[in-house]
Amino acid sequence: MRIAKVLLAAGQSSRFDGCKLIANVGNNKTMIARAVDVLQQLDAGAVYVVSGAWHNEITQALKHYNNVEIICNLDWQQGLGKSIALAANQLRHSDGWDGILFMLADQVELEACDIQQLVTRFQNNPTRWCANYGERLGVPAIFPHDDFDLLTTLSNDKGAQHLLREPGGIVNCILLNKASADIDTVEQLNCYTAKTGAKLNN
Repeated sequence: MRIAKVLLAAGQSSRFDGCKLIANVGNNKTMIARAVDVLQQLDAGAVYVVSGAWHNEITQALKHYNNVEIICNLDWQQGLGKSIALAANQLRHSDGWDGILFMLADQVELEACDIQQLVTRFQNNPTRWCANYGERLGVPAIFPHDDFDLLTTLSNDKGAQHLLREPGGIVNCILLNKASADIDTVEQLNCYTAKTGAKLNN
């Protein structure tokens, strides 16, 4: 079963001092590189990175990576939904995808084993799967091929959340509290690196 892996990385990092995705999250690894590493551990397929506000910086940070395709969202200001729609539109024209996986580039506590839980459940039951943060549903999430056309219609900052909350819709989830941890400010980054004991090598 083929699942396209999409990393959402088009935002402006408005609360961060600069581009957070090229910030060092420890062990001399940028945030965007760490996220790509997580998805590349799942299988040998390409990782699709949707860039936007910091396209040049992300491209530079990933220049030494193989099997990474960058999709530039020129309309990144329209929100997360636009990035999802752009990726879905590109991938729906490719043959053989059974599903599409979305993850945020700043979900720094997620590991490949966490994402693999979703993948395994999707493989056994190819419907909508997502993370349950304890209070809400969200990404990482996997949508089946039947949802591709619907995903291309998204355009707002809520991303695909309304699909996960659609009345009468079938949505399966796994408890994944780590998915709620993201980095929006320099202070949050400092707390994360302090907690993990990561070596910044600055």
